[in-house]
Amino acid sequence: RRRIGRIMKEQGLVSSYTVAQYKPQQSSCNESVLANELNREFQQKEEKKVVVSDLTYVKVKNKWHYICVFVDLFNREIIGFSTGPNKDAQLVARAFA
Repeated sequence: RRRIGRIMKEQGLVSSYTVAQYKPQQSSCNESVLANELNREFQQKEEKKVVVSDLTYVKVKNKWHYICVFVDLFNREIIGFSTGPNKDAQLVARAFA
């Protein structure tokens, strides 16, 4: 570190540091503009009235693959799923089918 500093001083070089610029969040974190229709009522009385989904990724043979799952909250049954190497609309469409 001192050697580099000495060489830079001999060459007339000055290091410049950049400070990370953080922009304040305009809206509250995790606040959606959509209404909360479910309102934490996870126990449902009708089949396929409320279906939730999750899109996650797993590492398979050193490559990331994505999984899209649809779950019925009535009986916690998986009613659709798909996997693929890309996270795109096709992945979700295949899970619907």
